[in-house]
Amino acid sequence: MLKISREGSECRVELFQVNRLNTLFSELVKEQLQELVEEPGISVIFNLEGIRFIDTSGFEVLQTITEHARRYGSEFKLCNLTDEVKELMVLLELEGELAFCTCVPAEEKILQLLD
Repeated sequence: MLKISREGSECRVELFQVNRLNTLFSELVKEQLQELVEEPGISVIFNLEGIRFIDTSGFEVLQTITEHARRYGSEFKLCNLTDEVKELMVLLELEGELAFCTCVPAEEKILQLLD
């Protein structure tokens, strides 16, 4: 479900073979992301490229992981949001609660694929 690559203290994560973050698998995504951000000093960048829809449970996961990362002294940021997802964030007034960054393509070194 998640494709994870890591270089030093930066971890890049993306959803694998899906185009939405919804109730069907948001709890699994939350569990996997929580493990990553529990390492103090790590920067986890969640690439949402190609994700066309996020429901309320998906947004709750993003908020929960952001708070969880702060507690552990790590970072959790989102990048490559589609226009559809940006619009949903604006409608739900979430843009100030989540951190964003610009993803620069990196040499891909896949650490693991989690199903």
